[in-house]
Amino acid sequence: MLRISKVILLAAVVLLAACRKGEPVNEFYFASFTAELLALPGTTTVDIYVGDKIIDSLTAGTTKGLTSPLMLAANLPSTISFKKAGTDILLLDTVLTAAPGDRVPLKLAYSAELGIQSFITGSAENIPADSGVFFLFNQLPVELQADDVYVDALLFRFNGAEYEDTGVSWDNLEKNKLHPEQKTIAVTENEVPIQYIIRLKNRATGEYLGDALALTDISTTFLPGQRQIVSVKGRQTRGKWRFYSEAAAY
Repeated sequence: MLRISKVILLAAVVLLAACRKGEPVNEFYFASFTAELLALPGTTTVDIYVGDKIIDSLTAGTTKGLTSPLMLAANLPSTISFKKAGTDILLLDTVLTAAPGDRVPLKLAYSAELGIQSFITGSAENIPADSGVFFLFNQLPVELQADDVYVDALLFRFNGAEYEDTGVSWDNLEKNKLHPEQKTIAVTENEVPIQYIIRLKNRATGEYLGDALALTDISTTFLPGQRQIVSVKGRQTRGKWRFYSEAAAY
């Protein structure tokens, strides 16, 4: 009985010491996460679930969990799910096992209009006015890239006479997936837009993909001073499939 009393007393002393130091006791048992939903065209509200319990909702362009933590049990796997608001339609999910006191950031790109449904990672640093930060998204139809053809994407810059390789590339740009590599490039020079194109190289043959007119260049416009997702796409012009691209800021 005396031993039990000593254990309880010792626990009370430890708890009191932690409180005096201003350290939250919960930190030793819980972790948390934040959830950010990019404001892309066609993005709608999503519901946030931990396990099978809805804990909050997330609208485009907002972040939850910064001021009011979204709590998780530490050192245990927790399933985090995002569903279309008011439905059971699953958009994205992941399993987190976070250390005590950790706060895990989750960033979602979801747009029915763009066909994007993905977690992404990327820096939040300030962007110079003459630069652009972007992810690349391959949304080419089968008419321009067959499903069994795999490509690398390469970025070329116009030097006044021709397009030269910038050394910026995306290995294995999969169809209907957001490439995980974020790129930062100069998009204006002396306030004049810099001209870029993207070419897609067949990983098996080394040849560039061409459209119905045998053109390999995908004209690309980047938005200065903004974060964006650049989509390479295809459209029919007078019955012929052509390359084009679109940039959506977030």
